[in-house]
Amino acid sequence: MTFDGRLNCIVVGYHDIDFETFAQKQKQMQHMSGGYHEAKANSVLVNGRRLTYMDLINRAVQRAQGKDPRLNVFAAPSLGAYYLASFLRTKGLRAEVVNFFTHDQARMAELLAEEPDAVAITTTFYVDYQPIIEIVRFVRELCPQTKIIVGGPHIFNSVLDFDAETFEFVLQEIGADIYIVDSQGESTLAAVLTCLNASGMAQLSSIPNLFFSEDGVLFHKTPRLPENNDLDESEIEWQAFDPSSIAPVSYLRTARSCPFSCSFCNYPTMAGKHVVSKIEGVERQLRYLASIGTTDLVFVDDTFNVPLPRFKSLLRMMIANRFDFRWISFFRCSNADEEAFDLMKESGCMAVFLGIESGDEQILKYMNKAATLDRYKWGMARLRERGIATFASIICGFPGETNQSVRNSMEFLQEMRPTFFNVQLYYHDLRSPIQAKAAEFQLTGAGYNWRHRSMEWREAAECVRHIYTKVDNSGPLTLYGFSLWALPYLFSKGITLQQIQQLSHLARPLLVNSLDEVPVTLAEEENLAGLFRSTAMAKCSS
Repeated sequence: MTFDGRLNCIVVGYHDIDFETFAQKQKQMQHMSGGYHEAKANSVLVNGRRLTYMDLINRAVQRAQGKDPRLNVFAAPSLGAYYLASFLRTKGLRAEVVNFFTHDQARMAELLAEEPDAVAITTTFYVDYQPIIEIVRFVRELCPQTKIIVGGPHIFNSVLDFDAETFEFVLQEIGADIYIVDSQGESTLAAVLTCLNASGMAQLSSIPNLFFSEDGVLFHKTPRLPENNDLDESEIEWQAFDPSSIAPVSYLRTARSCPFSCSFCNYPTMAGKHVVSKIEGVERQLRYLASIGTTDLVFVDDTFNVPLPRFKSLLRMMIANRFDFRWISFFRCSNADEEAFDLMKESGCMAVFLGIESGDEQILKYMNKAATLDRYKWGMARLRERGIATFASIICGFPGETNQSVRNSMEFLQEMRPTFFNVQLYYHDLRSPIQAKAAEFQLTGAGYNWRHRSMEWREAAECVRHIYTKVDNSGPLTLYGFSLWALPYLFSKGITLQQIQQLSHLARPLLVNSLDEVPVTLAEEENLAGLFRSTAMAKCSS
């Protein structure tokens, strides 16, 4: 689709701030919260700076080949940004995407030279406001008259987490003009842009789900009207974008929300009823993505294999079309059968993310996981038989956790040997279902600062360290910018699964040492560099 006339909106994807800066902010509060422990557990210490696993790969490749490849998983197409731009275009608005602000600031500057009506900033992956603030400052400097709109999960969660006065202070600190408060928000964004194009901010008070300000100090709030956009009607029109920007790695959502109710997770409450898109629409998108050279595909559905009959129909469709994608997804071992595993292998499944969360039956019951260890073990064995890599996610410190339940989780990892694993310190969301049982568990605190009747966050942090130290038959992968979702991106850059497995094993002692502030040695860096000396990195670029 070709648009004439002015640029209505630039949709901005992710901005990756310096991890060392983030870690130092967490360090200032290390005696009050486990946030710094999580920063350490997602990085290694090199020359006095904390580097993520992806930074570690970049450093190793540069040491091996003399050039920094600037690898970053967020350079892959931002599904949220492309979805929003596609949605806006179907409403007759001209929208352009700046996929990865950190690397794409030159393109951002070129688009701002057109003096667009607005810049829309998505917040799907943010845990801190600083990246948003830096984008806002960039826009203000180059195009002060352009209105800045911020929405997405980080804003939606903030309005629920903070009292009115604190939330307004946060909005002032961020510095945008308009904030959209909804778990979806795309229809509200389209209404805001239509209003800005027609009459500026004068009529914004008639649009629900907003906080907006004309002076950056006084904010006006409009009524709430939750959105419920039709997934099929909102199908992304991929053909409207430059093929080189969305291939060879593509992301796709075929469902919204989650049908389960894990007691540590507030997402289903926030996202609403679990709904799925029609297979015909998914097939249409996959055909186009295949036609432009997509080789690696990420299904971001929170429960891709639910319901099971639909999952198997999707896989049969992919097989019938001979798409030949390498794909990954979230996966629930409790919702599969032998036929599903066979179809997964035949359709190109490379790896799955398993929300195991605990190797203890009682903790799984407390978590309301609707799963058993026997089912986990059965499913993981079936995946291993078919050569499908597994990423096992474990939560340490959930209410009811004891030293024995931690040992059970560690024994589970040792026995089942997932390809990769990660152990996260429990984060207590006051809006999660487990909060209703706070008295029962003697649970107090919030975030990474909590205590319950059998453990507190400092003990849990030590348990995380113990698991990373003792589990030696699987490779740890950290979640900050380098989890299972990094695999398709790295495959597209010429890096193999075997190299990533070797990296994770070499990095395990480095990760453990980093928890004790022990830096990586030159010899250890040389070992990492050796993984990439013979790798063809021609595809690696910024």
